[in-house]
Amino acid sequence: MKNFKLSLVFMVLISISVSAQTAQQWMDNVSETYKKAPSYYLKFELKLTKDSKPETGELFAVKEKYSVQVMDVYQMYDGKKLFTVSKEDQEVTISRPAPDSDDFLTPTKVLAMYKTNFKPTLDKSGTLYGNNVQYVKLSPTTKSEVSYVMIAINKKNNTLVEYKEYFADGDVRILSVKEYLENLIIPSALFKFDKSKYEKDGYIVTTI
Repeated sequence: MKNFKLSLVFMVLISISVSAQTAQQWMDNVSETYKKAPSYYLKFELKLTKDSKPETGELFAVKEKYSVQVMDVYQMYDGKKLFTVSKEDQEVTISRPAPDSDDFLTPTKVLAMYKTNFKPTLDKSGTLYGNNVQYVKLSPTTKSEVSYVMIAINKKNNTLVEYKEYFADGDVRILSVKEYLENLIIPSALFKFDKSKYEKDGYIVTTI
């Protein structure tokens, strides 16, 4: 299975004045809000390099369960097992990751990086894609290929507008949220894996 790690961060902030919040409070509130969200949907665009074509992805989540599709990779977590499907490799990997595993693509897992490996600081305010945003900068506290991360948060509705990773080699990875919906009725079938379907289609299914 090819190594596919997304730097996905998705944010909803509780109603506290921007001027009264520190960068740490912004991040803590975002993380806590996502943990409490009953369900949500995200439509996003991802550019793996600054010169690449943007790819559209979707994520559905109900508490710890989630399903995400972007490019040729599909990942689903049913609360116990993690299923990662690569269309390009015609392969499915099934695992039981630890709660703190980097394999998860959920917002709360990605957000956890700032608690141990990055220092958050408030940056400028501005306008992005027609939205009034507050920027938060995450700087690595240990040796990393990432120089820093810049997060743009919509001040009006407290949602993520954009997430950018700046790398030491000059490249940039960009994630832009195009749509966010909360408290949806998401079918449970979305979090059920049909092994026979993939085997019938010629996929190699591996349990690790």
